Formats: sequence, C-alpha cells, structure tokens
Amino acid sequence: MTENSPLNEGFASNCIDLLSEKLGGKALSCSDEFFASCSNLVKPGRGISKPGYFVDTGQWMDGWETRRSFGRNRELDHDWCVLCLGVPGVIRGFDVDTNFFKGNAPEFVSVEAAFVEGELDEKTEWLEILSKTEIQPHSQHLFDCADQRTWTHLRLNIFPDGGIARFRAYGEPSVNQSHFIKGELVDLASALNGGRGLVCSDMFYSSPSNLLMPGRGINMGDGWETRRRRDASNDWAIVKLGLPGTIRKVILDTAHFKGNFPDRFSLEATQTDREDITADDIEWQTVIPQTKLYADQEHLFINEMIASPDAEFTHVRLNIYPDGGVSRLRILGFPSW
Repeated sequence: MTENSPLNEGFASNCIDLLSEKLGGKALSCSDEFFASCSNLVKPGRGISKPGYFVDTGQWMDGWETRRSFGRNRELDHDWCVLCLGVPGVIRGFDVDTNFFKGNAPEFVSVEAAFVEGELDEKTEWLEILSKTEIQPHSQHLFDCADQRTWTHLRLNIFPDGGIARFRAYGEPSVNQSHFIKGELVDLASALNGGRGLVCSDMFYSSPSNLLMPGRGINMGDGWETRRRRDASNDWAIVKLGLPGTIRKVILDTAHFKGNFPDRFSLEATQTDREDITADDIEWQTVIPQTKLYADQEHLFINEMIASPDAEFTHVRLNIYPDGGVSRLRILGFPSW
C-alpha cells in the first residue's frame, strides 16, 4: 500500500460518504481558516503535498488549518468547523485524516451532530456522537459510530488547533418516502437513495461507486474503468439498489470514455437478502441482453428490456465486454413501498 492509499475500504464497501462533495456535502463555517480553507475537508482523495510551495500565509496545505491558538485571544479552547451532509443519513463511522499534517496536526478531535430541516441557528441542538479522542499526525483515523439517529449537519472540533486534511462521515442515506409522489420514476441505484457498488471484477483505474453519483461524470476519473483484459472473459460490477423495486428504464453513460469505452454491455438483476452476492447459486435474471455501446454518449434503454416490468429486484450486475470505462448507471423504476 502506498503512502497516499486510503485505509477506509471497510467503511466504503458497506456505506456511503454522506459528506462527499459529489453528493453535495460542504463546509458551512469555521472558527478559523487562516492557513487553509475548511472547504478542503470534503474534497476527494486524501490530500496532497507540495513541498517548498508557499503562499502569502505560509506553506500551502491541502486541508483545513487554523492558526496557533496562543496567537489569538479567544474564550474557546479549540477550533471547530460546521459541515452540511450532502444527504441526511445514519452515520456508521468517521474517517479523520491528517495526511501530510506532520508538525501541525491537532492532538484531539470530537464530533457533534444535529438534525435541522431548515437552517442552523442559535437554537440548534448539538449532540456529541464522537467523544474527545486522541489522533496522530500524518495518519488516517477510523472511528465507529453506534448512534442510530438521522443527522443533517456535523461539527468537527479539533483541540487545540492545527490541520485536518479530509473528513468523511460514512453511513446510509435516510430516504424520506414523503418526498416522492405515487407513480414517480426513481433512480433506485442512486447514491443519494443509498445505492452502492458492492464488488467488481476489476477497478484498476476507478471505483464502480462512481457509477451511482449525481450528475454526469466530469472526466474519465469520475466513472468506473477497468484495465485492459488479455483473456477471453469480461468485466462486471454488482450494485446494491438503495431502493428495491421494479425496473422500467435504464441509462448508461460513457461520457469522456472515447478510446476506452466497452464494446458491449448487458444488465442482470436479482432479488436477495444474502450477503454472499457473488455465490454461484445466486440466480440472475437478464434485464438487457448484450447490446452495442458507443463512445462518450448517454444511452437510453426502454424497449430493449426483456425482464418482466413487475419483477422486483434488490441488486443489479453490469457486465461490460470485454473491458473499459463507464461513467454513470441509472436504474429507473418504482420503489417497493
């Protein structure tokens, strides 16, 4: 594992980063950001280093960094940052990463949470869901969260001051059924609705979780791409639907994949509550048979679907032939509620 490799595969495979910038997560305010902006906390990756690169305030840092506390007159004994989750949800764990903050990391962190339907104000009730905990410089820290409530905002506290590269809140989106109307087509696989990529044959260049993100991909790195196969097989990815239901329309987007898009694809689906989703005895039903794909294009499939419109599914398997990259996958249908 390289120095900049993530350690959060456990959280990432079972949960979604509810603070992800791709989902709309953002930093709203902070006590201080003299050296580096708190908006960096939700950016992708672990943060990078540019040794010897200085800006007006000092060494450029890829994260959120406050001034030294003894240089400020204040009543608080710590710094804080308030963040809004991209989607409300139940948090299962945190990733507090001090990557490249070696001589300027905080000694301790804690996390508070709030549920607000409007805007935050002085009446907002904050509850501690991660108690004050010691952290280390230039390290990735994973913390479990046992609280079962739904939250919309977090407050990250650092003691007494310093820098954090990235902050992740892994969990499960809380979908509000009242936000949908009867007969409305819903993207059952969207990360906003709790969909997630479970497993795939290969993710050498990028993760299948990108397939489920909102909007169109911004570049080839914002999709799922496999290495070039040198055998007669093909690549595949299994997605757990956030909302089980019937499938009525499929959109597959190869945006930005011009010389490395798959030649063909097929889509299968199943209904199961089993965890061993790759087991040989799982029965997969063909939804769309092998179909030609094209470069840098959004493909819409309705009449090509051969599965029963009344069949309910919990998972889909995207097969690509023989290999390549796909930007987005939309599974549009009616939820089973």
